[in-house]
Amino acid sequence: MSAKIYILEDEPLIAETIRTALIKAGYEIIGMTDNGKEALFDIEQDEPDLVLVDITLDGKMDGIEMIEHLQKKANIPFIYLTSHSDDLTLERAKKTEPDGYIVKPFNENTLKTNIELALYKNKMNRQSVSANEEFDSFFVKNKGELIKIEMENILCLEAFDNYCYLHTAEQKHLISHTLKSLEEKLPSHRFIRVHRSFIINIAKIKSLHDGYVFIDKHKIPISNSNKDELMKHIHLL
Repeated sequence: MSAKIYILEDEPLIAETIRTALIKAGYEIIGMTDNGKEALFDIEQDEPDLVLVDITLDGKMDGIEMIEHLQKKANIPFIYLTSHSDDLTLERAKKTEPDGYIVKPFNENTLKTNIELALYKNKMNRQSVSANEEFDSFFVKNKGELIKIEMENILCLEAFDNYCYLHTAEQKHLISHTLKSLEEKLPSHRFIRVHRSFIINIAKIKSLHDGYVFIDKHKIPISNSNKDELMKHIHLL
């Protein structure tokens, strides 16, 4: 499955050059803009695998400010693109801990290498979290009360705007996290994304039929891009 890239770049010629080069390299471009606020909205909705961010933008919000806002809601790898390598800009950028920092002008090989390294680093970090911080339960807030959720009781998680619903057989809880951020916290051998809006508990699958997975009373769509990964977790006789 090709990585999904979002481009925030205010120079149209450079933006189009990047888009063309990345499509040629096999990446999927899911969005492109020159406005920080628009990028923030798109990224939260579309959840790309990586964001290319031009630091210097027209308007009130520059690339670093956009990332600072994004990091409060989601954990998405990003690479800065900039024609400025002065100490002040570098110090501001470093505080956000980017996965790459490319100074213009750059070539296709430099761009692709930085993207691949960033994606690989993020993948390794997620696997490390799953391996070292696995837990059997956690707590969610509900009207001032903390409710314990056993991992084995979770049926699925469903995206809802910038939040998500956690479904058990008995209840539905609204959680103030995006589906993407929860995906990074849950153990990948127990939970898998089957659609841009759904993560399921593999152990709760009752059946699969005609592009859907059935869990308890839930009929959950399986996207074409997630089907192969799901089938890797299904043991067929």
